[in-house]
Amino acid sequence: MNGVKTPSVKSIAELLRGLKPEIEDDFRCSDDSDDDKPGMQVTIGCDNDGNWGYQTGDTQYSGGAYGYDHWGIAYLYRKSNCLELARGVIDELKESQAQAT
Repeated sequence: MNGVKTPSVKSIAELLRGLKPEIEDDFRCSDDSDDDKPGMQVTIGCDNDGNWGYQTGDTQYSGGAYGYDHWGIAYLYRKSNCLELARGVIDELKESQAQAT
């Protein structure tokens, strides 16, 4: 994976912290009937140069992460540890990049 970059853990954690106040009482991370806590699905997309974007909610057809080759998903709740979630997203992005090479 020489030369392959991802966003920093810090930048993703800051994004997630900034999105927490936007979680409304009726927001859910999924359509699962057992998903009863307010939350938000956040998808981070990046390319191999470290450029990235994000989107919340539905990822089917468009959004800030849609045009990128590699995706990582965070299930953000009001009490989530944003640093831990950010590390998980970065791991997903790195794994996707490794599989593509």
